[in-house]
Amino acid sequence: MIVASHDTNAGRFPEKGNRMKKEIFAIVAAALVSIGFGASLFGADNADVPETVSTSDGRVLNLTWHDEFNGEGLPDETQWSYEVGFVRNSEEQYYTKGRLENIFQKDGFLTIRTLKEEYDLTGKPNAKGRAKAEYTSAAIETLGKASWQYGRIEVRAKLPKGKGIWPAIWMKGANNNQVGWPRCGEIDIMEYVGHKPRTTHGTIHMQRKDATRGKVVSRTGMIKFEDGPEKPEESFHVYALEWTKDYLKIFVDDQLELDFQRAEEEPKAESWPFDQPCFMILNTAIGGSWGGSIGADTCPAEFVIDYVRVYQ
Repeated sequence: MIVASHDTNAGRFPEKGNRMKKEIFAIVAAALVSIGFGASLFGADNADVPETVSTSDGRVLNLTWHDEFNGEGLPDETQWSYEVGFVRNSEEQYYTKGRLENIFQKDGFLTIRTLKEEYDLTGKPNAKGRAKAEYTSAAIETLGKASWQYGRIEVRAKLPKGKGIWPAIWMKGANNNQVGWPRCGEIDIMEYVGHKPRTTHGTIHMQRKDATRGKVVSRTGMIKFEDGPEKPEESFHVYALEWTKDYLKIFVDDQLELDFQRAEEEPKAESWPFDQPCFMILNTAIGGSWGGSIGADTCPAEFVIDYVRVYQ
């Protein structure tokens, strides 16, 4: 149960999936295929995926992209690519590429696993002059494969826990490589840090117009859960973005976490970056500028994602 947030308006959400429903539909689909019904009846991985969704303001949107993580092994390379190396924020993890110890699909879920280990960096890219890494993890993104402008994005996930851990579900402008951050814009649908247990954050960043006040316009919403079985480290929740030309709203389940209105925020910015496509990133960091000091018992830590769905 959610006990506190910066914003408390409720939205409307479809029923959340679960492991049992996925398994039942997979068995039924396999049986039908065996007697001559092809994948066109359910779709290859689409059983129980809503084709439409109603937004908090009553609009009906259509499913345009999704990953249910119903495969086995590494994530689908036609949908995802990898960030590799020591990437940002003075974090301690080395992001590996295509390494099953750090990322894998199984039983209808994607798991990003952060490990404490001695990892040899000889010949590895983006090692920043280090011979070894003490931590490894994974970060996948849709850059160059898929990006979206406006709509509703949903990610159902269960978060890792432990001091120093820092998982995220986030988006950046597809022009990131051309204009850099923060001019590309950043939408943090979900961030969590282990030193603030039971608490999720939704944040928007963009380039500030008045450089004398710092280069970034940032606004954050926060939701804190009661201690119990529904807390985000123990239970799955839907982290969602609703995005139009006029606003970006971030939700946890049916609760509004952040309301970012263009009319209020655009005057602060050098330019409005959220009228262009953005790509998605899923990752778990450890340590660094916000993750902070790392607990001796934090690793292994698992960030488990049920699905990613985009409605437009």
